[in-house]
Amino acid sequence: MSSKPIEVVQELFAAFGQGNVSGVLDRLSDDVDWGGDKSDTDVPTHVARRGRSDVAKFFEAVTAEQDFQKFELRRFFAEGSDVAVLAREEFTFRRSGRHVGLDVIHHFTVMDGRVTRYRSYYDTSYYAAAWRGS
Repeated sequence: MSSKPIEVVQELFAAFGQGNVSGVLDRLSDDVDWGGDKSDTDVPTHVARRGRSDVAKFFEAVTAEQDFQKFELRRFFAEGSDVAVLAREEFTFRRSGRHVGLDVIHHFTVMDGRVTRYRSYYDTSYYAAAWRGS
């Protein structure tokens, strides 16, 4: 496992792409601050999480709720402990049958070889409406 922030994030996404959630969780600090900043907390993936076991619930929700057609990592940017990733995600919500296509910015803070903070930036209103089927 790497200690360079950009490599930690690349390893995390590689584990996610293989469906290896434990490999993702292994790259997180014990008290990781995950998500947050979203107001529509009825959407399971929008609930703020704290700590590895709580973040595992986020990945359970992603697996249960989203059927991915595309998860494309387009560009990585790193400066100090911060890593930003431009991505394109396309998936169908299982509960509503609605297809979603999003450009996303994933922002990670990495300290001592572990992700300590994660935020994602995208059109949350569009995402939540599709999840609700409205």
